[in-house]
Amino acid sequence: MTIGLTACGILLWRRRKETGDYSRHIQAIFSWLSALTTFVFIFRTWNESLVVDATLFEPEHTFVPLLMQMTFFLYPLEVIRPSISKVKVYALLLAPLLILVFVGMCAGIEYTTLNNYADLWLHLGEFNVWFRLFAICTMLFYCFSLFLVPYDWRRSSVDKKLIMAYAMGFCLIGLLHFLIQLTHAPILVLFHQIAWTGFFFGITHYELNERLVVMPAQPELLEESTNTNLEHDHLWKKILVIIDDNKGWRNPDMNLSTLTQQVFSNRTYVNDAFKRNAGMTFSEYVSRRRIAYVAEELKRNPQANIQELFFHAGFRHRSTAWRHYHKWMESSTEGHQ
Repeated sequence: MTIGLTACGILLWRRRKETGDYSRHIQAIFSWLSALTTFVFIFRTWNESLVVDATLFEPEHTFVPLLMQMTFFLYPLEVIRPSISKVKVYALLLAPLLILVFVGMCAGIEYTTLNNYADLWLHLGEFNVWFRLFAICTMLFYCFSLFLVPYDWRRSSVDKKLIMAYAMGFCLIGLLHFLIQLTHAPILVLFHQIAWTGFFFGITHYELNERLVVMPAQPELLEESTNTNLEHDHLWKKILVIIDDNKGWRNPDMNLSTLTQQVFSNRTYVNDAFKRNAGMTFSEYVSRRRIAYVAEELKRNPQANIQELFFHAGFRHRSTAWRHYHKWMESSTEGHQ
């Protein structure tokens, strides 16, 4: 685990300048800190003959993880690029945690040792006990706070699926830590280490192999709509307004379910509208719309950065963008022959 996390950090650091932001800097440093934490955990566990300390809510295990938890916010805030100031987001999210850590570790509080649940119940009314419980519950609440960060697909350099996956991984790690503090079960400690390591492997894979890299400051691109009324179809007209006129095809989170809700219809009718009017499925239509945009821009400017064009077209995964691009180019070549 330690070697893997260290390698993740090295790979991210070597390609840190590609993104134009600090996302890979943050993730690389966090990977190295996690490798160090994992090494210390393995070393201590080995020296203690694989016996997990059964003391409940030790200050070290209650407040120090809050500092680690704060670092989890840094990467998604870099890639989401929320419309509000990042300074404000940091202040709202991190200031309460910093206050908790400062009070818990530096205010000179004398902590009662809790060896079992009977001790916990006996001393529950003491400030040092319920303050620790409050800190743990706050950490659990913060695990879900990533879902509250404003998301705008026009600004974000990743799609909503990645943010949701990151948030779910964040929640899983936080929940496992919470359960470990309650039970100190060795199996949960093992699962926590596996989840932690898998989390970093997944983010590193996405960063190096899937994420489309563009600079944070993006000019507003203009394009004329190619809306053609193929039929006097009321549903189809509503679909074209959303997909073409409003450039919904550029939204990386646009899918059939989302479109269905926006036109107040159902999947069957919307699918039929695409097949009847465009001769293809929703996914094919959106993909062709995106690739047609990329091809047109390359025709205008052959020196254009194709990754930036993929990004503006609505793609957020490199492999997906290239797959559709090559498929379109092959079909276009066959059509000319």
